[in-house]
Amino acid sequence: MRFLAKHRAFFGLFAALQLPALQPLAKFAPAPGIAVPAFLLAACIGLWLLLDPPARVRRWLDTAWPSAALVGILALVAAFIYPIADGLKQRGAGSDADDAMILAGRALAELHNPYASTTYLGNPFSPGPGWVAIWTPLIALGAYALITALALAATVLALRSTQHGWSQINTFVLALFSCVLLWELAAIGSDLPAWGLLVLCAALVLEQPRVSPGLLAALTALLGCLATARIVFSYLPLLIGFSLLPVRPRRALVVAAGGSATAVLLHAVFWRINPLSYPPLHLMGQAQGLLSGSSLVVALGFLGVVAARMLHRWRAWPPPLHLAWGLAAPMLVLAVADLLQRGSLSRWKGASYLMTSLPAVAYALLVRNRRDDPRASTAGATPAEPVLPRSGRDARRAGSGQVDPASVAGH
Repeated sequence: MRFLAKHRAFFGLFAALQLPALQPLAKFAPAPGIAVPAFLLAACIGLWLLLDPPARVRRWLDTAWPSAALVGILALVAAFIYPIADGLKQRGAGSDADDAMILAGRALAELHNPYASTTYLGNPFSPGPGWVAIWTPLIALGAYALITALALAATVLALRSTQHGWSQINTFVLALFSCVLLWELAAIGSDLPAWGLLVLCAALVLEQPRVSPGLLAALTALLGCLATARIVFSYLPLLIGFSLLPVRPRRALVVAAGGSATAVLLHAVFWRINPLSYPPLHLMGQAQGLLSGSSLVVALGFLGVVAARMLHRWRAWPPPLHLAWGLAAPMLVLAVADLLQRGSLSRWKGASYLMTSLPAVAYALLVRNRRDDPRASTAGATPAEPVLPRSGRDARRAGSGQVDPASVAGH
């Protein structure tokens, strides 16, 4: 028990990454009873080595190559794997998540009603108008499949612009994409991983001490668009505003009010175009189908405890931790409810809900793992510095007494 308590951030990170991965593993792995435990053991060892790498790996993590390679591999998945997955629609199979984004984006590019049709499976479109509008130029170019690769590239750039070192960035992205489900969603063109990555981007930039008025306006509008991605994400500007309140109170109010107003305005405009039936609202019916009776009481109780904890620790917790809990708790409720309803890991479609919060959760837990590592203090970090694991060049700077701005995440 003492070992688990000492490394609780590590095991929390491992669980966050690999719990959703159980769905594709159970669905596709040969002999799941053997393959799944073997994969989880290998993933645990790999994560441990990533957080405490050998010297040669540390030098590699100190370069831009790991992140660049990962973006490149995702681009290759978009170019060669996505067309195969997309071709399943010819047989009425596969996922229609990409279909909703593409059809809505094409209609929006032509200034038509983006909600006038349904997917090839007959489902109404779930993505909201602001989220579709962000990707409309890419959709118009016929390159929608690159959505995850571009979102990851944007995340890497955002981390660099917020003074993270390459070792920190590479540790984060390699740990994140050790989740097999992320690769499956990238291959089928799901927009959920991209959403989670862009939310983290916006939140980290908004934390910074100096944000120009123009950038603040752009990020506030972006949050409003992100909040429309699914109707259940409408609270996003309020969550990020709340997370910023202890450190950037004026900025928090601008983000919460401006982002919420943007989301409401976007929904109102397209709701008026579709007054009889606004397709993004159909997700509320699905949520009601998952949660009713005793399960609803348990879910509300859990969410109430999380909300109370966040309110109690509103000054003590750093913004990334508030973001992680605020995103993960509702998605965890829906994912568990879906699993209980379906009764099978291989049919657990709700696992994809967890991908929306995974980037924020992984980032927050990597910060916590760094704090819990006793070697962090000897490397020159203080307990107040929410830093990701460092290696190579970062450690040498700390050891030489130089101040490395990449050691600070979000101040």
